[in-house]
Amino acid sequence: MKITILKIINLTLLLLITLFLTSCSSETPDTSVSVERSLYERIGGREKVKAIVEDIWNNHAKNPIVKDRFAASDPAYVKKRVFEIFAAATGATDVEYKGMDMKTAHKGMNISEMEFNAVVDDVLAACEMHKVAQRERDEVLAILWSVRKDIVNSHIITDTLVN
Repeated sequence: MKITILKIINLTLLLLITLFLTSCSSETPDTSVSVERSLYERIGGREKVKAIVEDIWNNHAKNPIVKDRFAASDPAYVKKRVFEIFAAATGATDVEYKGMDMKTAHKGMNISEMEFNAVVDDVLAACEMHKVAQRERDEVLAILWSVRKDIVNSHIITDTLVN
């Protein structure tokens, strides 16, 4: 009986597909359900997020690109709202954001791409200062990036930072 290379390849593929399908369908159902904790919980919860928000504020106050935007603000009010939205956006169930949506809150502020990026950098730096893992920082970045279009005035172009 003569077996060709093509038949061997076909038989091997058939065997591999059968093994794969067998391993995918298990007779005993998996009863271990893994529920992933929210980003808020993985970051560290209320106290950790409050500490991060404090450092976000401090970073903004030192950042030459955005510090003037916050100079006349009430720090307690801003920190409270930033905590609420940070917590709510990361999945906190014990915190309610009571502020405006991002589009309404930033309407008429003419925030440039450079300013938005500076704020993002400040937030991520605060997270890093508090040893938030890279995966969670990436998720925070994705959340921030998701509201970019509601915050940035795309008609403003900033080439360089001028002192």
